[in-house]
Amino acid sequence: MTVFSLLLTCMIAIGSPGLDAWRWPLGPPPPVVRGFSPPAVPWGAGHRGVDLAARPGQAVYAAGPGRVAYADDLAGRGVVTIDHGVLRTSYLPVRPNVHVGRRVTSGTRIGVLERGLLHCPMTCLHWGLRRGALYLNPLSLVQRQVRLLPLWQRPTPTAAPRPVDSPSPQPRLALRDAATATGGALSGMVLAFALAFAWRRTRLRFRLHRRRRQPPGVINLSQERHLRRAP
Repeated sequence: MTVFSLLLTCMIAIGSPGLDAWRWPLGPPPPVVRGFSPPAVPWGAGHRGVDLAARPGQAVYAAGPGRVAYADDLAGRGVVTIDHGVLRTSYLPVRPNVHVGRRVTSGTRIGVLERGLLHCPMTCLHWGLRRGALYLNPLSLVQRQVRLLPLWQRPTPTAAPRPVDSPSPQPRLALRDAATATGGALSGMVLAFALAFAWRRTRLRFRLHRRRRQPPGVINLSQERHLRRAP
């Protein structure tokens, strides 16, 4: 319906009849037997108008001021079309009593309803509306659309949110600090290797010294000779 409202607005802006100039083609407003159901594609099946309940012989009126563009039989049924500027309305099956080129006003009698539409369960008038090659819903001409907008409440003022303390940036390790830390680590490793080496050698010497000591009661002949040769 939004598209139809925009199209009708454009129609009024370029000189077509206003909303107050339109009326039902049958009076009083008749029941709608079948609504507007346009096809998804131009060549598809659909219902390019509305069917209004009526009786045979009932008078049919022009829905708005304009000029009769067609008033004759078409495919075995009477058809009347009226140009309203950029819009065109059609009425069928109608036995016309107007001729092509005649100027009509809103409510001018254009013919009487005939029998002929077999897709309705009763006698009905097919009322169509076009803007160029685009089919529109003719009910948008006589039924005003009321659109309610939601009521938005004003937001209540609230206390300003407290600023969130941003985390302090992590100190970055400078190149000098990195070099100092690396040098200290290397010095510690060298010292640890030196201590381990000295400890292992001391332990090895202690073990060798313990192995060289003679058990009790054993005389070392080489040591005795060395002692006797001494002055």
